Amino acid sequence: MLKLSRRNWNNVLIFAVLILMFVLYGIPQRLQQLNVPEHRLLPDNSELLMVAFAEQRLIKAGAVWQLQPNKPTKIDAAKLALAWQYSLLTPISVTADKSRVPVAQASVQLVGYTEPLIWLLYPASDNQFLLQQAGQSQFYQLNAEQATQLFLL
Repeated sequence: MLKLSRRNWNNVLIFAVLILMFVLYGIPQRLQQLNVPEHRLLPDNSELLMVAFAEQRLIKAGAVWQLQPNKPTKIDAAKLALAWQYSLLTPISVTADKSRVPVAQASVQLVGYTEPLIWLLYPASDNQFLLQQAGQSQFYQLNAEQATQLFLL
């Protein structure tokens, strides 16, 4: 057995209690921070059917994604569909401004939903864009690459 003085045993007990407090309090707090809900363009467990832009539509025809009207472009319809299904959004706090005018709009139709989701894209500063679902107050930040990919800019 270890031969420690009473003072050293007190120090060991103090450190043991501190470690126990960290384990019981600190680790669950960290896990809660990691479980912050993800913000996505589409609700969980929903299936994308169509995305309508100003001049084109992304449509699922059987198992294949197509852009209609079929113009000669370098856009891969399957990659565009994946971007709409799995893009993560970064929430941002923005002051209310009635003078904002969207530069693009997308109407998203999901399987089993009667009403489409309308997404509005607004310009911001420094090659950044703001994304908002129509009827909602929350804005999300997109960089220029994401905005170009999602809205065919």
